[in-house]
Amino acid sequence: MTRVSKVLALLVLLVFVLACSFVTQPIKDVQNIAGTAESLATSLPIETLQALPSAIPVETLQALPSSIPELENFNYFNPQGEPVPVWKDIPVMPEATVGQEYENSTYSFKVDATPQEIREYYDSQLTDLGWKSVFNLPIESEGGLLSYSKGDNFLTVTIAKTDNLYVVVLTLV
Repeated sequence: MTRVSKVLALLVLLVFVLACSFVTQPIKDVQNIAGTAESLATSLPIETLQALPSAIPVETLQALPSSIPELENFNYFNPQGEPVPVWKDIPVMPEATVGQEYENSTYSFKVDATPQEIREYYDSQLTDLGWKSVFNLPIESEGGLLSYSKGDNFLTVTIAKTDNLYVVVLTLV
């Protein structure tokens, strides 16, 4: 199995696992919270519940929100900043309104274009740069997934609808 095939299989598996966890995790969280609330309500005497607010120091309650990691740093679907024309030798659509690089292997931008226009742009531009289309999920009104390879490099172009614009996430492996 070639390296590109292995990376492609891993990427498809990763996308599937992430999609499943995004759907099931909120349901599990709600079930856990409901179960905890139910067990607390039935096992603790009312006097203990009434004493809880005064037993927890205010400083602890104020510190709790700051101990949660900031997910805004990984919000690929809400880029901030001025878009660049080219990222790591990959063209960024000229219609991009905002763009942002995440870590060293991901760049996302918002664009006022249809998913089909985005696909046509990247098919044309990347083919001219020597990239070959490897695998594509169907492009629909909500978005899609394109993947390309060039030598040892692998690029995914994820298209997702947000509000009135589309977000394009470029991931280079």
